[in-house]
Amino acid sequence: MKILAALLFLVTPMRMLHAVPPPIGLWEDVIVVDDDTLQLISHQHFIFTNQKLSTPTLFTALKNYGGEIDTFCCIEVQNTTSLSASETEKKFSHDHDFVERFSHIHGLRYMYEARLASRKIWNDKMLLLKGSRNDTNDIPFSAPVIAGRFGFSEIAGNHFSSPDGHEIQLTTEVSRKNQKRRLIHRFMIDHQRTTFTVPILGD
Repeated sequence: MKILAALLFLVTPMRMLHAVPPPIGLWEDVIVVDDDTLQLISHQHFIFTNQKLSTPTLFTALKNYGGEIDTFCCIEVQNTTSLSASETEKKFSHDHDFVERFSHIHGLRYMYEARLASRKIWNDKMLLLKGSRNDTNDIPFSAPVIAGRFGFSEIAGNHFSSPDGHEIQLTTEVSRKNQKRRLIHRFMIDHQRTTFTVPILGD
């Protein structure tokens, strides 16, 4: 009986840990340009999340193309101090498009400064996307993210499992509200849903 009780004591925390879904959110790869001079101000990476990060975290980006999802490994958050959206918009206020876009990202509470992870762990999709070492050749990019490093580059359909066993579904659809098109991203992780919206790039 004592052995059984000890086993239950050990197993219960593991189940509780497994039940906690990984942080999810949005990667914004941003080129900030001065409206007046058209000069590059900054090239920034931001991660928006649904959970507060307490430790440096690696993220995989997921681009839903309808029939399949491409994965881009990886982006990382090292500094876990959450940024103020209003202060960030003020900092880059010379780029109206930046302010307009960031002020209309809804559904994710936290924002962090991010960076591309070490090139050594990039998968082939990330190499295609970010293989150039010249910022002037870069273009803005936006995609949902999930914490963790995934070992595959494509997912058939929109269902998959995380390395630690969570069942995940990602859907993306276009919605028009007040004549402005937005992307609606929906994560379903172990039957827990998180929805967030973002303007379509280029609109």
